[in-house]
Amino acid sequence: MKLLIHRNYLVFLSIVLLTSIAYTQNETENQCGTVSTTESINFYNSIKPQLKALEQDFIQKKLSKKESSKELLNLIPIKVHIIRNSDGSGGLDSSNLENTMANLNEIYAKAYMQFYLFEDINFIDNNALEHFNKKNEKSLIEANYVSNIINIYFIDYVENELEESLCGYTNSIGKNNVIVIKNSCATNDSTLAHEMGHFFSLEHTHGTSNTKQTTELVDGSNCDTDGDGICDTPADPKLSNNTVNNFCEYTGNLTDANGDYYKPDTGNIMSYSRRGCRNHFTEQQFARMHAYYKLIKDRITTPITDSDPVNDATINALSEVTLYPNPVANGSIFIKGSLNDNALRYQIINYQGQILAKGITSNKAINVNELAAGAYLLILEDSKSRVIKRFIK
Repeated sequence: MKLLIHRNYLVFLSIVLLTSIAYTQNETENQCGTVSTTESINFYNSIKPQLKALEQDFIQKKLSKKESSKELLNLIPIKVHIIRNSDGSGGLDSSNLENTMANLNEIYAKAYMQFYLFEDINFIDNNALEHFNKKNEKSLIEANYVSNIINIYFIDYVENELEESLCGYTNSIGKNNVIVIKNSCATNDSTLAHEMGHFFSLEHTHGTSNTKQTTELVDGSNCDTDGDGICDTPADPKLSNNTVNNFCEYTGNLTDANGDYYKPDTGNIMSYSRRGCRNHFTEQQFARMHAYYKLIKDRITTPITDSDPVNDATINALSEVTLYPNPVANGSIFIKGSLNDNALRYQIINYQGQILAKGITSNKAINVNELAAGAYLLILEDSKSRVIKRFIK
């Protein structure tokens, strides 16, 4: 009997230890490998006046509704790289990528950003890259990188220099436009949006340090300079699975320098809350990302690269272009405006960011008969300008 009790105790103790270890690993796992450095903090401070002006312009346009969301929309190309086994097996599958892109575009719609896949997916079949350490980024990108757009790498396992597991990371002020995402985190609906937020200048809601408690006050009196520098995100003492329960409620009891209890937003995408709780940005976060995009636009946009040349004088005023009939009838959509007869480049993109058709049109008509029923974006481009139009089929 004593032997049975002893065995049961050992089994119970083992379960407790294993659970404790798993829980500890879950709590200490680095959610994000993006690090705020002195260089990045100084850079963002140096462009703060420009950001503030662009933020106000963005907010005013949204409030006045002088421009529609279609007119404000910015198309942003991304190059997707998927790391697989050397034999071509494994890697993030296409359905997960499509869902990830659709979720990203849904979240960023309020910032008037639409991401689309630039050319085909680049599959990198190399066992050595499947377990990836952040310090080896140079070897990853030296032969697998497209300049002037955002490059996203989906990898089976990602870790930092201390060999701690990461869900992802980016470095928005570096010379390379790189985001790295662990495959298992690509489908959680918040990690890619979180890292993209960093790319477009957002800090964690708990501020620039992961080791010190934020100096932002609960009353918001220093919200513009402390914490994440954004005033509609409440002061955050750095959330974790320990302080957010399964109902996404904050359970901590920390206070700020004034003795006020923190009331953080457990649903903010830039927080360290449970990933399943993170589902939104604030209006000022959207404005900040849009403003930063405007400042670095030339660094992350690439012209369409068809081999056929386009005449420099194709269009005098692309902004005057309209599409008809819209919704489409009889399988074709026509371009109306102050157009010459010369060719225009075009791309048709769905709301998952996939390019479904592209080419050159010289007769002001595009055949869309092969498209399924739904909403699409049509990009028209000459050598000097670009216009984006939405149409329904």
